[in-house]
Amino acid sequence: MNMTVISGRLVLTCGVVAGVVEMDRGRIARILLDGNAPSEGDFGDCLIVPGFIDVHFHGLGRHDVFTIDDLTAIARLQPRYGTTGFMPTVASLSTERYLAFGRHVLAAQRDAGPDAAELLGGHFEGPFVNPAAKAGMDAAYLRPIDLDECRRYLDEVGPAMKMMTVAPELPGGIELVRLLRDHGVVVSLGHSRATPDELHRAIDAGLTQVCHLYNAYEREGNNPDWPWKKGLLDAILANDRLDAEVVCDLVHVRREHLHLAIDRFGPDRLIGITDSLQGAGLEPGEFAMTDGRMMTTQSGAARLVADGTLVGSVVTMNRVFANLVEACGVDPAAAARFTSTNAARAMGVGGDVGSLEVGKRANLAVLDEKYNCVATYVAGRKVYEKGTQS
Repeated sequence: MNMTVISGRLVLTCGVVAGVVEMDRGRIARILLDGNAPSEGDFGDCLIVPGFIDVHFHGLGRHDVFTIDDLTAIARLQPRYGTTGFMPTVASLSTERYLAFGRHVLAAQRDAGPDAAELLGGHFEGPFVNPAAKAGMDAAYLRPIDLDECRRYLDEVGPAMKMMTVAPELPGGIELVRLLRDHGVVVSLGHSRATPDELHRAIDAGLTQVCHLYNAYEREGNNPDWPWKKGLLDAILANDRLDAEVVCDLVHVRREHLHLAIDRFGPDRLIGITDSLQGAGLEPGEFAMTDGRMMTTQSGAARLVADGTLVGSVVTMNRVFANLVEACGVDPAAAARFTSTNAARAMGVGGDVGSLEVGKRANLAVLDEKYNCVATYVAGRKVYEKGTQS
């Protein structure tokens, strides 16, 4: 591969500086802060950021995440929004459908081709979560913890199961956390009613992450400024051993609560996610969820047609970055941590991706002044350029 050279405002871990990135053989070969801009590949005042990594989403465009065709289509669509690594997420399915999802993830990793974002593995959001905290999940597919069922996932599609979200307070929860940890699966708490003591036992057993902070937590009273029951959420916010996903669409989480999360988990433990469904990146409409229920995106988020339950977002990762910078006042260097660096480290790939550093894989995105994606590179290869794709 010939060397590719681009210039712009580089979003480095130390801040934003004008500079040049040289990419060779899929890696960042040099970063020059006083180099001359190339005749081609000069992006002027655009931001050059580490490619976004979304560890929690359920759909994009007109695609859900269940079939091989949809997963490969999503892999090719993600770079349009600056995303270079992603983890499709499924919730509340039968055992056989979870296994099929795992097989399809492995096939899509093989079939997506070079002009695509990297599929890092699957996120199993369930099935071992607390029915009392199901939120938008279909309760018919939630079930008690079954270690043999989990072993079947590990045996048959283990490489596809990068992360599992569980409720560790359920009978067998600690054993489940240990089993997953011992097989290299990231264990996340979500849709849970754990007590602080149960949370701490799960952390000691290997729990490292929190699924969509603030969402699906037990509520008490009518105080809109802090509607949550004292206990689990307070314990999570006070803990310094957990990474926390936060849906940054400004619908799932209010601005002031996002600020609190940034204060408690930033700069190294907050992970911005989309939690998006079909319809993300499209005009508002109605779409069928994976389990057959209909949802609408007319309100700026995904809600069930039947009762209005919030089930996901329609935001894309470039808008997550924009919301952090514009609505929350986060500087671009911190926003890059929240949208790439921290996720890469949490998923065990931080030594290879997640920041603009010499030697790392050249996965990066170029954003204009409105945070629209202008170009995206995966392993030094330009896989998206605005205006050249339909």
